[in-house]
Amino acid sequence: MERATRPLKDLAGELGGTAQAMDVADAASVEAAFAAARQETAGLDALVLASGVVEPATALAQVTDEAWAQMLAINLTGVFLCCRAAVDWLRDGGRIVTLSSNAARSGGLATGPAYAASKGGVEALTKALANQLAPRRITVNAVAPGATDTPMLDAHPPERIKAMAKLTPLGRIATAQDIAAAIAFLCTEAGGAIRGVSLAVDGGRMRSI
Repeated sequence: MERATRPLKDLAGELGGTAQAMDVADAASVEAAFAAARQETAGLDALVLASGVVEPATALAQVTDEAWAQMLAINLTGVFLCCRAAVDWLRDGGRIVTLSSNAARSGGLATGPAYAASKGGVEALTKALANQLAPRRITVNAVAPGATDTPMLDAHPPERIKAMAKLTPLGRIATAQDIAAAIAFLCTEAGGAIRGVSLAVDGGRMRSI
């Protein structure tokens, strides 16, 4: 299946919305972007935290301070900053969906320790926010993809990608559409009683390689 390549700005225009650029690891940038977005609409129904970076399999001794800090800043701190900026804007009964990874459970044998740690942190933060926001009927859940056919997958060599598909019981790597469908479900009324879970969308592959 062909990857989606349309710029976010174009997609937002098609949907009648707006796009705001931000550095999710920078609190001032996040606050400014959300403040600008709030000028466009009175309330927010759903917040999906989908930004992230990945690292290939990396030995602990090879993980630099800079790489560790960047991974947690984007993958974990970015989720926290965006949730904090949006929480008072989010309508009661709204939805928050974070993006985790099967690396949070497997330890990320196909990725490095920084990535696995960042996604484990996302799942813990998701549960904490689910508890805090339950009185407002705001559900907070995570979607945890396995190998997915997006540009992020290109961090792995072709032979490893083939091995990932072979070891997936479904027999194929997930698509971006698979992940989007899971996110969309959690944002609907049908997903309204689901709170604080991490939904695996990985074709049934319970371990990483």
